[in-house]
Parts: sequence; structure tokens; C-alpha cells
Amino acid sequence: MAEISQNKKDLAQARTKTSFDVEDMTNYLYGGPSNVEQRRYIIDLVAREPIFSRDDWPWLNHTEAVKRGVAMSARLAEIKMEHELNDLDFATLVEAVDDSLPILLHNGAFIPVINSQGSDEQIEKWIPAAEKYQIIGCYAQTELGHGSNLSGLETTATFIKDKDEWEINSTSFTATKWWIGGLGTMCTHAVVQAKMIIDGKDYGAHVFVVPIRSLEDHKPFPGIEVGDIGPKAYGGFSKMENGFARFNKYRIPRENMLMRFSKVSRDGVYTKPPHDKLSYGSMVLLRSVLIRQMGLFTSRSTTVATRYLTVRRQFNNPTQRNDADLNPGLETQVINYPMVQNRLFPMIAQAYALFAAGSVMMMMYINLMTGLSKGQISALAEVHAMSSALKSYCTTIGAAAAEECRKMMGGHGFSIFTGLSHIFAHIVPSNTYEGDNYVLTQQMARYLLKEIKTARTDPEKVTPFSKYVLLTLNRNQFTRSSCSVTKPEDWLNPEIQLAAFEHRCARLTLELSDAVEAGGGLESTTGMTWSDHNIECYRVSHAHAQYVIVLWFIQAIRDAQDPEADEDRRAKPETIKVLNKLANLHALHTIQTNLADFSEDAYFSPAQCQSLRAQVKALVASLADDAVGLVDAFDHPDFLLDSALGASDGDAYKRLWDKAQTEPLNRREVCEGYEEHIRPLLKKHGEVKL
Repeated sequence: MAEISQNKKDLAQARTKTSFDVEDMTNYLYGGPSNVEQRRYIIDLVAREPIFSRDDWPWLNHTEAVKRGVAMSARLAEIKMEHELNDLDFATLVEAVDDSLPILLHNGAFIPVINSQGSDEQIEKWIPAAEKYQIIGCYAQTELGHGSNLSGLETTATFIKDKDEWEINSTSFTATKWWIGGLGTMCTHAVVQAKMIIDGKDYGAHVFVVPIRSLEDHKPFPGIEVGDIGPKAYGGFSKMENGFARFNKYRIPRENMLMRFSKVSRDGVYTKPPHDKLSYGSMVLLRSVLIRQMGLFTSRSTTVATRYLTVRRQFNNPTQRNDADLNPGLETQVINYPMVQNRLFPMIAQAYALFAAGSVMMMMYINLMTGLSKGQISALAEVHAMSSALKSYCTTIGAAAAEECRKMMGGHGFSIFTGLSHIFAHIVPSNTYEGDNYVLTQQMARYLLKEIKTARTDPEKVTPFSKYVLLTLNRNQFTRSSCSVTKPEDWLNPEIQLAAFEHRCARLTLELSDAVEAGGGLESTTGMTWSDHNIECYRVSHAHAQYVIVLWFIQAIRDAQDPEADEDRRAKPETIKVLNKLANLHALHTIQTNLADFSEDAYFSPAQCQSLRAQVKALVASLADDAVGLVDAFDHPDFLLDSALGASDGDAYKRLWDKAQTEPLNRREVCEGYEEHIRPLLKKHGEVKL
């Protein structure tokens, strides 16, 4: 019988120290045991399909990867139909596949855009075929010359009145649609954002359903030039064939303009929508999904890092936590070093917070769309601003977490077999798609400026998550306010934590408002323009995002203790105890990381700053025994992690060795190129005797 490796022993021993029921924590994270069971079932559907095997992913070139992506897409669609999976189950299916595929924007953008912006007749025409994958669509907005600036798009849709058609045209080289996921090889249709022109008048960007390829032989239609834009940075999105398209006066029927809100009649009369932001629903969906996705990615990154750092031993430096009594003479486990804990544990807490935030944001989106379907638009501005702020913040910290986990794992962390490079490459583009993370923060900033004006004229109309602007109404009292912490344990009071975040958000909003007013207002073109305030926009937007994430995490834990809640959604007392530690660590570490914002107006005293740091350090230390249990509770199977160093059995070194043996170079005793290059170099100056 083979001897159990020390790596395995170390991880098994760490699990015995967990103070809570891991399965109960998993149930909390995913909303009850039935959801957990369904998630495991869906992931297993993918894991047992050979087409989704990851064994050869590192060796595929771009062309091979795209071909694999098309095959995976087809099987993914078949599984969805065979098992009649709903949208939530399909999202889990996509999570399990763990790569961007050509078909994903069909379900993630093409269908939602038509459902939200199409008339009942258009939905009836396009959606049944789309749901059966008889047509496959994508979303085409970005152009070679323009991305975030929707008003700058150069593709036009000109109404040809005598033919009752739209003429789609790329008016310049830079009007080429670019980066369009699924367009490179697979899609037959696209929902295209184009400037609508009627009788020479530009009515701005509208959405059109544009057939791209024949349903008979898949060839592009005359008037359309389409293809793939090539490999992406870091090897990311390798199976997604992001495409380009150029339109040369390509005609489509008038009815292909989506007309739930905007309409154009047979004689070219334009009816504008009741609200100019009604089309934002689809953008809110994609941004809302990213919040939860960043929680899942961060939970995977921290799972891999925590397990590996538990089995990795380096140096014999003594720490307050060691296993010298169990393993005398062995080096110290890396996870026992306080500096490592201080880097790692706040990210575990962050992942838990993102799970809570993702659930709330998705519920806000669902409620928004329910309201829009009834003509209710009151929630649109807040939900759009909220999704923008959270998308910017969460994708930023998600990418940072993946990279920080890689760095903590030392030299081995640079191996592709950690699984972290794949996560990083998957997250990084989200910092720019669906709105550049810096540009996007202007949305929340503008919204908060409107909220502070509302507070001064009609305070009762301020929306719930912006109530902190009411603090600024009594400016003298507000500027004199300070944190109420008097002893270190006060920092563990959620109300004190929230008060600090609210004060910070209120102050930054007030300062931005004052600066904008002093500069001549939002539309000023002289003196201080809006662009001059963009740095402040970033600060206030991320401050708001941090505030609501802290708030929603606290609320989620309270909900898990609610005696009126369904039993499946209640957590055990020992689970709540650890969750409270995580919520405290998340809130206080966020404050510590942004301490200047909280203290530059003297809201915190120097003594409070010192006690804050001490409390963060104590919280980190208090979670040490639970670290492995906390990442086990994320419930990511080895198939999904695809990590030699982060596998559930802890056998990191053996698994890393086994993975290295799959390298194609190792199939030959003497490498290719020896005769052509290495031997001539060695023999260039004759034989040598050593």
C-alpha cells in the first residue's frame, strides 16, 4: 500500500480544525440544499462529457481552440435542450464549462435583448427559433473606432421608404463591428446597434436583428464581410471566436428593428420611447451577472491558494500557529505565516461578500424587468447606476484577487497547472467589456449628484441605498461628525461599520457636488468640465459599491438567522458565528485599505485608526483554523478547479509532476531541433573532452 504523502496529511489535518458544518455553510452560500444538489448535478453533466475535458487545453493553438469551442457550444446547446434546463441551470452549466464559448452570447445577450426590446410579434417570430438553436445570435455594438461611446457609433441603418427596408452600412473603415463574441464563425444572426437615419435625420443608436449567414450553407450573405479578429491577450477567451463584420449597404426588412419601445411606421414616422433609458435592461443583465461571477471566480482562486498554502512548507521560522507537536522537524506551513494570512483571508471574506452582493443585484434586475414589462420605470435609474458601479468595482477586485493568489503561491503559482492563469485571463477582459471600469464609474456619480439634489428639495424621494446623502443636509453638523468607536471591540458593531461607510459616501458625494457646481454645472464647457471630475467620480462610485456590498453581506447573515425564513435557508449558530467574523473582516479590511478616505476629514482619530488595524489583525488570526473549511464550503469540484496544486486531496506535488508528464515535449528522449540547431552549436568548435 502506497504511503500517504505529507501533503495529503496536512490538508486532512487542517480540515479537522474546522469549527462549523461545511455542508451547512455550502447551503447558506447557494440558498439551500436543493440548490446545492442541483448545482452538483449540473456540473456533473459537464464533467462526464468527453468534449469538455480540459486535458489538452494548454496545447491548443487558436484555430484548434476555436474549433473545440464550436464543438463544445453545440454539445452545450444539446444538453440544455435534452434536460430542459431553465436559465439558472444553464448559467450553472456555463460555469461548469468554464470557458467563453461562441454560443454564450446567444443566450446571454441575443435572446435577452429581443425579449426586452422586441414587440410581442417580434418575440414570437425570433425567440422560438432561437430557443431551439435553429438560429444562433450575438450582440454587435462595439466597433473598431468606438466602444463605450454609443453615440459615436458609425454603423448606420438608413430607412429606404419606397422599399420598406433598412440599409445597414459601415460608413467608414472604423465603423467595422469588432470584438463581437460568436460572430467569427458560429452566429447566423446578430442584434446590431446602428445609428437610425430617416429622411436624413439621425435618431441615434437603435437595435436591429440582422441575418449574417445563410441557414442553408452558413455562408455570409452578399454585402457582409465577416471573420475572426484573432487570439486574445493572456490566451484568454481562446475558444470564443470574437469576430468582425463590415456591412456594404445591406438590406433588411423594416420589421427587423426592435420595436417594443421605439417604433417606425411604414411611412417612416418615428415614435420615440417613453423613457430614453429603457434599452438599458440588457446592459443591466450582463453587468449584474458579472457580480456573482466575480464571487465564483474569487472563491475558486482562494480555494486553490488556501489548499496549496496549507500543504506547502517553507523555512523553520516559528509562528504562533504551528504543528511542531504533530510534525516535529518539518518546515512551517506557509499558511501559518501572519503575512500570508493577512493577504489571503480578507480575499476569502471578499468572496463570501460577493456571493451576497450578486444575489441582491440579480434580484434588483429581476424586479426591474418585471416593472418595465408593466411600464414602471421608477427603478431603472438606480438599478442601472448600481450595476455600473458594482461591475466596475467587482471585476477590478476579482482580477486583483486571482493575481494575488498566484503570487502567494510562489514559483509554482506561475505554472498553468494551478488553474489560476485561466481564471485571471477570463476575468481581465471584464475590466473593459460591458463598459470600461474607469469610464463606467461616471454613471453612479451622475446618479448620486441627482440624489443629493433630490435630498435638498424632496428628501422622501431619495432611494434606499442613497439615503446617506440626507446626512449632508445639515452641513455644519455633518462636517463635525466623527466615528463613535471608543474601544477596539466597538469595531465589531455592524452599525458603526455602516455609519463609517455612509459618512464616507456622503462626504465624497457632497465634495463632488460642490466641485461640479463651482465649475459651472454638469454641462459646463468652460472652466471645470465634467471630464475634470472623473477622478472624483471613480472614488465616489467605488465607495458606494463598497458600502452596499458591506450592507448586503450583513443583511444576508441576518436573513440566515431569521426564524421566519424557510428552514432550508437558515444557518446553524456555529455557521453564523464564522460568517460574522467574515463580515467583520470584510468591512474592516475594506476600511483599512481605503483609510485615507475615512480619515482625511478627521472622521477617524489616530487612535481609532490604530485600534482598527489591531482588530483586523485579530480577526485574521481568528479565522486560521477555519480557512480550509471556508473554501471547501464553496463546493468547487476538482473538475471545475482544474488545479494540480488546489485539488481536494491536497496531493499537490504528485499532481504537478503528473501534469508535467503530459507535456508533448516529454514524449521524445531527444527533442526536436537537436540535429538542426543544438548539435551544430555544440560541435561548432570541435569535440571537447571534460
